[in-house]
Amino acid sequence: MSITKGEELRFLGHLDFLRTLERAVMRSEIPVAFSEGFNPHMKLSLDSALGVGVTADPLYLEMRLEKDMPQDEVRERLSQQLPRGIVIHSLEEAEKNWPKFVAVFNEDVYEMEGPVLENTTASDLEEAEKSLEAFNRLPSFLYKRVTPKKIREMDVKPMILEPMQVSFHEGRAFLTFSLIRSSTGTVQPKDVWKMLAESFHMPWTPGEFICSRTGTYRRLDGRRLGLFDEGIFKGLLKGE
Repeated sequence: MSITKGEELRFLGHLDFLRTLERAVMRSEIPVAFSEGFNPHMKLSLDSALGVGVTADPLYLEMRLEKDMPQDEVRERLSQQLPRGIVIHSLEEAEKNWPKFVAVFNEDVYEMEGPVLENTTASDLEEAEKSLEAFNRLPSFLYKRVTPKKIREMDVKPMILEPMQVSFHEGRAFLTFSLIRSSTGTVQPKDVWKMLAESFHMPWTPGEFICSRTGTYRRLDGRRLGLFDEGIFKGLLKGE
């Protein structure tokens, strides 16, 4: 399924969001499958864990059923039980040989916005746009992510797949960029926002922003493919 985690649920963490979906499925009486063993759990998974404060449209959901049910009935039953902020867009019966989400997607697109610092002039905004253009032209840039446990240095340029774009309107800054999705880890949106403020003089505070994931794709031969686009499973299906 393609669903939305909307503004109403922005500050719901990943596990609470997953529990919300599980409770809606139970109330809908859809014949969902459970794992076996001492502690059975619902066979339901999301394409990735969203950070607290991050919305997503689309967000992909996979659910295994114990028996067949018409797609329209699944949509109708589940939609009636979902809270505001979760909307079902598309639904499709998966083939058994479809790979897991982790093997499919390799690009996420984000939009971030936050307040511009007080006393920022029109000239400051022009300089900020030039500074971002300079970042986009760099072949590499090392960023240090500092956490309580360790300091990790990473080259963020290979992780940013398209030139970043920034605009300013009525005292707010708007930033758009896409990040590679990798099993070995990547830079996080909050790191990008902080990096640009601290190293490229963007006129915003590192910790003041809201973030939305506006696209999740498989980047293939220069194209962006969504989950329901033809060709997205090229080279990934079992036996190919």
